[in-house]
Amino acid sequence: MNRLLSAAVLWSVLAQAPLAHAAESEDCAPAVLATLGRALKVAHFTPGPRDDGKDPAGVVLVSSCKRMPDDPRLTLAAVGWDAHKAETKALAVAIVDEAAAAVLALHQDEVYEDATTQVVRGSLRLDTAPYDLAPGVRAFGVDFINDNPGCGDGGIGPSRTLYVREGQTLRPVLQDLYVSTWSYLRGNQPRCVADPHESDTAILEDDALTIALGAPGKGGWRDLMLTIVAKRSDHKPTRKPLHVRVPYDGSTYDLTAFNKADAAWRR
Repeated sequence: MNRLLSAAVLWSVLAQAPLAHAAESEDCAPAVLATLGRALKVAHFTPGPRDDGKDPAGVVLVSSCKRMPDDPRLTLAAVGWDAHKAETKALAVAIVDEAAAAVLALHQDEVYEDATTQVVRGSLRLDTAPYDLAPGVRAFGVDFINDNPGCGDGGIGPSRTLYVREGQTLRPVLQDLYVSTWSYLRGNQPRCVADPHESDTAILEDDALTIALGAPGKGGWRDLMLTIVAKRSDHKPTRKPLHVRVPYDGSTYDLTAFNKADAAWRR
């Protein structure tokens, strides 16, 4: 079977069967936060009182932890905290060995906050679907869940970043991929309209993205097969699904071509 045929078969099978998700992530245990705080050299690395913590000086705003599916002795952790920098919050993604009280791999970043992007309790979620990207390389995802407090015509759902371990570091190989969006084709939500009829007769369109694995490409890394499916709340026909193949370019999964195709699909 040649590669083009293989890719077509993989697309038709995998795009219909998106990667399964493991159990939901939970708040990180105090021992995990303590270990990560020592590695980051951040004092009071615990939640404060307003975030269900007991330390009045606690800096942790949100945490999400899961056992690694392929090595349950280890814990994946994503934690956002207040580093007291204007307009930003700090983010750490780590692999923690609880038994040894050690951080085995780490990635640090910053989140720039605005009206829809706030680092708060519940804004981080770990995705441990089987992203077997290359021989011996399994990625995991971190979803940042956006808030949509305004009364615009639509909004965005979680954005996903995939990380792979390289020694003592975690490297993002796919960054800020929105896995859902929504828009009002007619009307709006109840709190955003004066006339109740406008909300009662509102028509909402949801666009959901799934990630499947395609054929091996550069360096044995599999293509990502991204599919967006639109659904209307009134069940009327809408746009056909969008399918885009995103190859690994040797350092990342570049979303430039996907973003262009997505923008054209939404016109």
